[in-house]
Formats: sequence, C-alpha cells, structure tokens
Amino acid sequence: MYHAHTMKLQSLPCYCATLRQAARAATALYEEALSDSGVRSTQFTILQALKTAPNLQTTEVGQLLGIDQTTATRTLALMRKSKLLGDSTGADRRERRWRLTPLGEATYRRLLPKWESAQAMIERRLGRAEAIALKKYAFTAANALSAGG
Repeated sequence: MYHAHTMKLQSLPCYCATLRQAARAATALYEEALSDSGVRSTQFTILQALKTAPNLQTTEVGQLLGIDQTTATRTLALMRKSKLLGDSTGADRRERRWRLTPLGEATYRRLLPKWESAQAMIERRLGRAEAIALKKYAFTAANALSAGG
C-alpha cells in the first residue's frame, strides 16, 4: 500500500500538481484510517453530507464533493447496492434524492471515530492552526477556481 508520508515529495512549479500532491497525501491518511471498514473516504464524505443534509440530488452530491456527475452517479449507485443509501425520485422523475438507510446511519456512527482520528492526525502533522488555515484557503481556492467562480 502507498503511504504518502513515507516518501519525500519534490516541490513542483505547477499549482495543479502541488494541490494534487496535498490532496493525495491527505486522502491517503483518511483511506488508511478507514481501511478495514470497506468504506472509501469519498463514500464516508457522502454519508457525512447526507447525515447533515438528507435528500440531496445526485448533482448536489457531486457538486458538494467536487466530483463529476458520472462519478457521483456510480458512487451513489454502489452505496445503494451496499445498502448504505436509499433513493427516491424528486419532482423531476429523472433526478434521484438520496438518504442514509439504517445501515448507512450505523456505518456513519461506527466510522466517525476513525474519521476523527484522521482529522486529528492532519492537525498533529500540520499543527492545528495551520490545518484550519489550510482548510479555509483550500475552500476559498475551490470556490474561486471552480467553473462558476
């Protein structure tokens, strides 16, 4: 298994490549924390989003996570097949609305401490103030650089 923290990275002149380096390293920490659960970090983020805001549409889930429609549709369908999510049609019958199933709720509660340990690891490695600042600036950048920004 690839562990981002065991390899020394080179600083690259490209903003895109540097952001990808940071995203991959952070993703690796979350994936490692969730590794024995069978749930990927993106799937946990979806559980978290739907716990907070049930009945999001597929497009809203994709936008929230910054993933394309095809990836959102495929991930949500996989989670429905695993019985973590249920769906229903909205006013527009082509659009699905998603919610946690009882198994999804239980999985979210069971994995929350693992996710919290990954959060704590990020804060330990970066420093709490730096982690908070990174999150703030990354969110600002995501909004400013997105197609609608």
